[in-house]
Amino acid sequence: MKRRTLKAEASVAGTGLHTGLPCRAVFRPAEGPTGLRFLLPDGSAPIPALLDHVASTVRGTNLSLGGRKVHTVEHILSCCAALGVHDLDVLMDGPEPPAADGSALPFAEAMLAAGVAEKPDQEISPLAPSAPVELRDGGAFYSAAPAGTLSLRVVFDHPHPMLGRTELSLDITPDSFLREIAPARTFGLREELDGLKAAGLAKGGSLENAMLVEKDRILCAGGPRFADEPVRHKALDLLGDLALLGVPLLAAVRAERTGHRNNVDFAKLLRNAPR
Repeated sequence: MKRRTLKAEASVAGTGLHTGLPCRAVFRPAEGPTGLRFLLPDGSAPIPALLDHVASTVRGTNLSLGGRKVHTVEHILSCCAALGVHDLDVLMDGPEPPAADGSALPFAEAMLAAGVAEKPDQEISPLAPSAPVELRDGGAFYSAAPAGTLSLRVVFDHPHPMLGRTELSLDITPDSFLREIAPARTFGLREELDGLKAAGLAKGGSLENAMLVEKDRILCAGGPRFADEPVRHKALDLLGDLALLGVPLLAAVRAERTGHRNNVDFAKLLRNAPR
């Protein structure tokens, strides 16, 4: 498989969901086989988007290197995984990518506007497990079966009356991602909001970039984009966390009651699976 990067630079600007700080994320083509990397304005070494650099997974996936941290990287990484972008430098003038509208769509659209190009002299080998891989942790369950493409079957099961149990099954292609997953926005429960604020999170959250789940309704700008938008966002997050493998994944993945911590733990199991 040929490695791919962008043909030109692209950028998205806005406010970070959790830090509340302004940031412009510039997507810069990478000449070498350097993988997906985040660069902060201090000129220090890039932070690789790899499992070994995951610093925390509380309400998002955060990476670190040498004490420097970049927050909430999963939406950008999901676009790279779905669009087949293997090498990309993401230059940021803040510690967290912009939340944009709470989905991955603005990032995907920016990348597609720049164009995706093969690197004819550079190859990348996908990770294709040769046997089933499973992870169980409390109510969470993950599995991956051998397959020639990547597909996701995600089950979201929540006791909240506005959420309940929903399921999404999808073969991951650029078109299916743009249509079915990328537009799905992040969400949170009204009863969680004070706790998130007290923990220093959701400082940049608003109804313009998140869905607020109340007792009998879901509030967000323009209303829900899908009847089952939360499970689609769970699939979005899972795809972004699996991108931390650093190579394309070819497997039939099933995941129930997902979260960033278990997403990352499952990716680590996949990394060590027989091929």
